[in-house]
Amino acid sequence: MHLLILGATGKTGNFSYKYALEQGHHVTILARATSSINPHESLTVVKGSALSEEDMRRAFSASGIPVDSVLQWLNPARDNDWNPWAKFRGPTRLLADATAIAARALREQQPQPTEHKPRLIAMNALGAGESRKVSPLITKFIIDDTNIGKTYEDHNAVDAEIEGNCGEDVLWTVALAAALSQEGRKPVRTFAPTQTGASFSITRESCARWMVDVAGGKMGDEFTHPLKLNLKGRRPFGDTAASPLWHIPSLVR
Repeated sequence: MHLLILGATGKTGNFSYKYALEQGHHVTILARATSSINPHESLTVVKGSALSEEDMRRAFSASGIPVDSVLQWLNPARDNDWNPWAKFRGPTRLLADATAIAARALREQQPQPTEHKPRLIAMNALGAGESRKVSPLITKFIIDDTNIGKTYEDHNAVDAEIEGNCGEDVLWTVALAAALSQEGRKPVRTFAPTQTGASFSITRESCARWMVDVAGGKMGDEFTHPLKLNLKGRRPFGDTAASPLWHIPSLVR
């Protein structure tokens, strides 16, 4: 499959494109800074911004292969990633606007993938949207009382953009990741957005690989309907083919 990755040079996205190449996918990366990306025969690198419609179109056409899936691992910047009170540097709607642009590009590209509808797989965060109901108290405090709240305004805006721009033409999955750690690879389970039981964190590598597997069709149709997920356990409610759900990535304990 042909996967287009946004945020591939970040701490989580960096795992994604390397794993996708290992799995035999063709990968296109759209990134502002590309010097850290090593060349590969199945890799196309386009320098540009995920917030630019023109750059997104260039990325879609660069390899001459229809894009099967877009994966989004973007994150707006703060002065210090470890300090939740650090100054927010933005952009203010990085996640929401990039997601909308990618969804429109998937919907409008010609030719379309021939074997299935295109897919959009986006990483969001536990505490966004209805998942706030099951997020830990410390997460709610961080959202409400630190500068990370500015990032969550963007996380919350992703919902409307992905549903409104994907429509019936693009399958989508949103992974509501818990706190991200550097502990290597561990098993992943998924939960519906308001389902309790998810652990407090997931490793970056585990989250990245799970999302690539969904995008590449390795998990069949289980996670490729309109879907919102908390990563840890699997018990979607309702009709997953017709009703959007969220799953929050989390670690098996």
